[in-house]
Amino acid sequence: MRGRELMQRLGWSAWALVPVALLAFHFGPGRTLAAREVAATRFREATELEQIAIGLQSEAYQAHVDSIDMRRRSFLEESDGGDEATAAMNERERIAYESASAAWTAVADAFAQVEERLVDDDPRTIDRVRWSKARARVRSGAIWEGTADLEALSVPRSSAPGDVELARAAREELATAHYFGARLLRMAGEPARVWRAEALKARQHFRLLAETAAATGADADVVRGLEDNVERTIDLEQMDKSELEGRAMPRESPRGTRGRRPGQGREGITNRPPTQRDGRGAGGAGPVGPGW
Repeated sequence: MRGRELMQRLGWSAWALVPVALLAFHFGPGRTLAAREVAATRFREATELEQIAIGLQSEAYQAHVDSIDMRRRSFLEESDGGDEATAAMNERERIAYESASAAWTAVADAFAQVEERLVDDDPRTIDRVRWSKARARVRSGAIWEGTADLEALSVPRSSAPGDVELARAAREELATAHYFGARLLRMAGEPARVWRAEALKARQHFRLLAETAAATGADADVVRGLEDNVERTIDLEQMDKSELEGRAMPRESPRGTRGRRPGQGREGITNRPPTQRDGRGAGGAGPVGPGW
């Protein structure tokens, strides 16, 4: 009897310890495993959302191009009903970009959730998730939030090829983000000192990318593409605003910006543009791509 009671007590004690063991596993080694499983699920969701955002961005860009063509035809032909058709096309463009912005925001939020669950994981894995999050933020219109993350990623952790490549990709996205910001700020009527500061940063990063690509023996077309980006930034600074209005935005650019620029302070107060002509540091090759 006593032996049976002892066995029953031992059995009960063993089962009673199971929840404690599970908790220890969750907050110990199992916590990392569970976090990785959740992160993997969130990552798949983020990549699916990213594909949706890419599709919506393409639709928005097409609406943007159609809107420019409509305004051009309306101006040249001066036909009846042109104003109504132009207004309808502009509304279509606005709605399309709002949808794309919302989709990119969802992508950024999804990658942020992945990052939260990888807090104890390999820093290089986290860096790649942050790159995806920052890229999505820029395309959503939260350009200044995106550039803050990209700035940190543009310096490689080591000279290992993977680290250098990620830093190059971050700098390329950073240059593109500053170009987007400069153009959007100028089109919004911001003072020259504001948008020129962003254009200068874009030009510095694009020039560094081109110089680094040439120095490391990159393909001539890649180097030329990066040099073209430098020239496009100079065109942005020198072109008359009326001429700029007739040119399509970059394919992956948002339609507007949101959020306060770093160092902006009170409304209408901005820091002076940087005086350094070109940055120096890690970078690499790769033109921005079509749609400019």
